Amino acid sequence: MANKKLYTIGDISEICGVPIKTLRYYDEINLLVPEKRDSETNYRYYTEKQMLVLHNIRKFKSYGFSLDEIHTLLSEPENSSLKDGLITKLNDIHDKIESMQALYNEILSQLDKIEAQSGLCEKKYSVSIEEIPQKGWIYTRRVEKNFKNDFIPVCRWFEIFELIRKNRFKSDGVIRAVYHNAPIEQFLKTECDLEIGMPIKENTDFPFFKSEKPYTAAVSMHYGGYENMVNTYIKTIKWVNSNGYEIDGPIAEEYMVSPIDLKNDDQFVTRIIIPVKKK
Repeated sequence: MANKKLYTIGDISEICGVPIKTLRYYDEINLLVPEKRDSETNYRYYTEKQMLVLHNIRKFKSYGFSLDEIHTLLSEPENSSLKDGLITKLNDIHDKIESMQALYNEILSQLDKIEAQSGLCEKKYSVSIEEIPQKGWIYTRRVEKNFKNDFIPVCRWFEIFELIRKNRFKSDGVIRAVYHNAPIEQFLKTECDLEIGMPIKENTDFPFFKSEKPYTAAVSMHYGGYENMVNTYIKTIKWVNSNGYEIDGPIAEEYMVSPIDLKNDDQFVTRIIIPVKKK
């Protein structure tokens, strides 16, 4: 002890930039106990070696370790414990990075929708033939009673959102409705065989998952609320019949800009997708 240079708690606080209150707390929890304590004055004294320990405590805190975890790391004489701890923390950070990247992309997508909205609404009605690529979908399908075509069953949307969240799937597009009725029947009847789904990036054996093969479709955009969407349907179906095609499957709606994005229904954008084949 006589050969060791000792530093007061005030010295350590100033040299290492750690508050005295924090050093006292580390002493209380046995994380960094002073080398010497004066029995009469209760003054704490530290060594230079303990400065290095304090440096490691601060470093491990910056890595995201809790004080309990740091205590364990400092107590183990072997580096294997430290290595395992660092690998675990690195994996945690990797997962957080992926989660934050997904959140960043979601916010960016929301911003893009808002910024692009004025341009979208300036577009006029048109129909195009598109090749719809193969995708995997998380979906639910059931008959809705007392269905109203101008009302979107948002509760069904959140059912899909929860399936994706709880199973940690990665969404790969927007929410979609598929009407397993005759064309435009959902506008005429109060019973609707309705499928709600969202594409995901994974291929899974999850019970509410299906993979759809690519297909050809006539695609149009509906701008505004849902109460007059039937008019866009009728115009698109007329276009299909007038251009040598026929309907070849249930019609779908993709909600490009919807109530979950904006409040004003005049700014909604819905993509109508009608599977077709040549007559």
